[in-house]
Amino acid sequence: MVSNTRRIALGSLFGVSILAVIGTFPPPTSDYLIGFQAFFLALSFLVVGKGGATYVGIVSGILITFVKISFFPLDLVFAIAFGVTVDALSLALRAKDGTNARTGRLVAAMTVSTTVVGFIAYYVAVVLTGILPNALDLDASVLVFGIVSGAIAGFAAARVWNRYLKSRI
Repeated sequence: MVSNTRRIALGSLFGVSILAVIGTFPPPTSDYLIGFQAFFLALSFLVVGKGGATYVGIVSGILITFVKISFFPLDLVFAIAFGVTVDALSLALRAKDGTNARTGRLVAAMTVSTTVVGFIAYYVAVVLTGILPNALDLDASVLVFGIVSGAIAGFAAARVWNRYLKSRI
C-alpha cells in the first residue's frame, strides 16, 4: 500500500515532468508532445490509483498556466479535463486489475481520452476563440498524432508498470 505522502509526491513529480516536457513549447508544437502528458497521466492512474490522473492534471495545469499565461483558462481547464477523463475511462474500462495493468484496456482508455480532450481543446482554441490559426493540414496532423500518441502512451505506461514499477511501489 502506498502512503498518501508518497502518492502526493509521485503525482507532483509527474505534474512537474509534464511541465518540463510540454510547458516550454508554444502551441501547436506542444500539441504534438501530448504523448508525454498521456503517458504520465496513465502512469499516475496506475501508481496513485483513483484520482491520480486528476491530481496530476491539476498540478500540471497550474504549473503550465504560470509558464503560458496567455493561454490561462484553456491550459488549466483542459489539463484537468484530461486527467478526469483518464481516471474516468480507466476506471470504467477497469484498466487496472489488482496490481496488474490491463494493457489493451489502458490503451483504449488513453486513446479515447486523447481523442476526446484533444478534439475539444483544439476546437475551442481554433474555432471558438481563434487563438490558433485554422489550417486543415495542421488540424488533421495534430488530431491524428494525438490519437496515435494516446495509444502509444497507454501501451508504454502499462508495460512500465507491469515490468518495473508494480513490484517497487
